[in-house]
Amino acid sequence: MAMDAKAKYAHPGVSGGNCIFLLWLIKRHEVHGYQIIKLLKDEGMQVGASRLYPVLNAMLKDGVISQKEKRDGKRVRKVYVITLKGRKALEQGKKLFKGIAGEFTREMLS
Repeated sequence: MAMDAKAKYAHPGVSGGNCIFLLWLIKRHEVHGYQIIKLLKDEGMQVGASRLYPVLNAMLKDGVISQKEKRDGKRVRKVYVITLKGRKALEQGKKLFKGIAGEFTREMLS
């Protein structure tokens, strides 16, 4: 996914860095789409289903994430899971946060 990640999952309002963020989030937690929307909303980011699901579908098609069924009480939900290809892409994606973007991120967090 390296630097072409910006173009690979190009959807209105979604950058390559956001896809790296989604991979990181899915790596940390097996989550379903609504959970991702809720997590982002809780952090002050407004992302609707109409923007999120096309990106997740592109990531599924590319093989960087997969889905599995998980029982949640009486409901069975499809959760997203990072694949080996996704873990490699996440490692490569760290390059997006070097240089000036990394400086910006460190400064904003300090």
